[in-house]
Formats: sequence, structure tokens, C-alpha cells
Amino acid sequence: MARYHISLLVLFCVISLFDQGSTTPVAEPHHDAPLMPIIGHRTASLKAEFDLTSLNAQLKKNVHHIIEKEFHAAQNNTHEIEDLHHEIKQLHKEVEYLKSHHVAFSAELTHPIENMVADEVVHFDKVRVNSGGCYCADTGKFVAEEEGYFYFSVTICTKRDSVLEFALHVEDHEEMIIHADAEHLELGCASNSEIVHLQKGDHVEVIRHGSDGHPPFHVHNMSTFTGFMLH
Repeated sequence: MARYHISLLVLFCVISLFDQGSTTPVAEPHHDAPLMPIIGHRTASLKAEFDLTSLNAQLKKNVHHIIEKEFHAAQNNTHEIEDLHHEIKQLHKEVEYLKSHHVAFSAELTHPIENMVADEVVHFDKVRVNSGGCYCADTGKFVAEEEGYFYFSVTICTKRDSVLEFALHVEDHEEMIIHADAEHLELGCASNSEIVHLQKGDHVEVIRHGSDGHPPFHVHNMSTFTGFMLH
């Protein structure tokens, strides 16, 4: 009998526990409700906005740095281009100056000269080139139209037995000597050249240098007088 009461008591306790569990059932999860992350949506949205703002600021800074760098490089290139334009303009001016101030001449004799006297000017009357018009065939003189450095070359040829000297004169003083000797030759030729500094208006000519030599003091028509301005 006692055993029966104990069994009933155990059964009553089990039923009581079952009833308590059934009165508060475990709620099943609602499949339509979103699963909440560790942090709320508002917090997550604020975090994303903060990251984009920082990224945009850094991007703007980098872009500004690149633009500033390219701008300075472009400025340097602009200065270089301006310098090149200036140099080109200067070169154009120099070319135009040389075109308008180009001085060069070359002359020879149309016929031989016999028995030249001392200090007589050789009139090279066959003018092949006379750029700038500074050489005069009538006088045999070259006249500088402006100051500068000039190159002159003289070739004197003479026939058999003739020996004579010539000089390049600049403003009545000699700059160089040409010694032509055909004492034992059918034809003797001598050449000499010189660079001289001339002032505007200076005249240059070829004359027989003194009375020394051996007759017939003949000047062959192969003789030439040439000159041009260097700068």
C-alpha cells in the first residue's frame, strides 16, 4: 500500500511538470522576421557612411596632389616652350639679317695687264659674284658697309721671266704680300689669304707692292680677288 502511494506521488509530480511545460510552449522562430546582426542596422549604416566619407576625403587629397603636380609640370613645360619660341625668333632674325647683309664677291681679269707700275691698283673687272654690292670693278676696291670680320683671298699669275709682288691694302696699309715668280716657268702663280677686321667705310684693294721685281711685270688674266664677310 505504501508502495502504491509512492508511485502515485511520482506520477503526480511528472504530470505536474508536463503541465507546466505545456502551458509555456517554446516559441518557434518566425521565418519572415530578419535575423538581427551583432550590431543594429542603424549602427551598421552609420559605420558605412563614415568609411565612405574618409575614403572620399583621401581620394580628393590624392587627386588634388596629382593635379597640382601636373599643373607645375605643365608650367615648366610652358616656360621651356616659351624659351624655344624666343630662340626660334632670334634665329629667324639672324637668318633675315644674314640674307639682307650677306656680303661676298669674286672677280678676275678680262685681259692681262702689262708693265704695272709701283703701287698701281689692280682692277679686277670681270665680276662673277658681288652679293651686297661692296666691290667696285671700276676702282678695284672693296668698301665695307658695316663693321665686321672679312676673309680675303688673292691669286696673282704672271708669265715667263716676270717676277713681281702685290699686297692686300686695307686703308692704305698692307695686310699681306703675294709674291708671283715665273722667272723659270711658263706661268707662275701665287696665292695668299687673310682675315681682317674692318670698320664701316674701310676700303680694301690689291696693289703692286713697290718697284722690286723683274720685268715685264705682267699680270695674267687668271689672277683673282675674292672676299666675303664672316660676321
